[in-house]
Amino acid sequence: MATAGKPITCRAAVVWEVGQQYSIEKVEVDVPKKGEVRVRMTSAGLCHSDVHMQHGSDKNWSFPTVLGHEGAGIIESLGEGVDRFEKGDIVVCTFEAYCRDCDYCMSPKTNVCRKQPRNNLQMDGTSRIAAKGKKCSQMGSLGLFSEYIVTSEFNVTKVNPKANPNTLCLAGCCIPTGYGAAMNAGKVTPGSSCAVWGLGGVGMCVIMGCRDSGASKIIGIDPNAKKFELAKQFGATDFLNPKEVKSVPETLAQMCKDGVDYCFVSVGILSAMEEAFNSSHPYWGKTVIVGLNDTGSTMKAGVWELLYGRQLVGTYYGSYTAVRDIPHLVDKVLNGQIQLDKLISHRLPLDKINEGFDLLRTGQSLRAIIDFDIKA
Repeated sequence: MATAGKPITCRAAVVWEVGQQYSIEKVEVDVPKKGEVRVRMTSAGLCHSDVHMQHGSDKNWSFPTVLGHEGAGIIESLGEGVDRFEKGDIVVCTFEAYCRDCDYCMSPKTNVCRKQPRNNLQMDGTSRIAAKGKKCSQMGSLGLFSEYIVTSEFNVTKVNPKANPNTLCLAGCCIPTGYGAAMNAGKVTPGSSCAVWGLGGVGMCVIMGCRDSGASKIIGIDPNAKKFELAKQFGATDFLNPKEVKSVPETLAQMCKDGVDYCFVSVGILSAMEEAFNSSHPYWGKTVIVGLNDTGSTMKAGVWELLYGRQLVGTYYGSYTAVRDIPHLVDKVLNGQIQLDKLISHRLPLDKINEGFDLLRTGQSLRAIIDFDIKA
């Protein structure tokens, strides 16, 4: 039965209150309004950012909520005025819009769009997903832990139809965030030394970005030594277990002659961020913060260290303009340069989402994904 022009009843993983687990519910997904698209989800990644929001890192978060910000799917129907997509297009969803005409989108200084809502609703201030009669906030104006979603046409990007939509979700966050941290925010130079704190999915993508930038020494840092062998396949040359050394900065200074050229922190641990900054070369070291912590949290960086030349920067979405740049990253996946399939450790049905996040929290998964075509 044709679904275009009608609300769709489907399943979604809903978090009703802060700190609660996901509950699989029947939800109603609205018809897309002007400038919106409805997407049948095919895959969604389980990310630490979802965990942060589930457990209240953002004190202003509205519940009930449908989380999920990393995903891919197929266009099911189009709202009025949408002409850049067709039904059946394979798309990657992006949690930052690209309207192409606001002052932010026109500026090379940022990858942020002025029209992107910051309240996890749509651009008209409402939601398109309801559970038990209650409207649910949609993480990043997406809410991808649902079999169908509605979002702005500015929050999806069409990609090569040869891509596999059932694994393509990682192109929505993990790949651009990590790969771009090295390529865009770090601007890693050939022959340089790099260190990466945290060898999860994002950290592995940072390693690939350092590798493709021509770094000669890429040090993976993680307390779980089981991750080292896979990191080597992505391009890591050396490894360090922080539990096995007295001082990580001192050890890295010995490994890299005074300090590391580029330090990347893909975990949301403040002590790791400070450790990375102090491990960077004292006169030209650059530290890139990738991981997320609670809103309002701060880290310490010495004024004198900054004065002598150390740099401390952050990166959002790997400093990519996602809608514009993700299709090029998908092409790198298709030609084998970015090894997407190796990043996926578990593929689960939607019903197993709580188990998937348990794997993430306990460090048993590299990147677990929801494959919506797998039945429980």
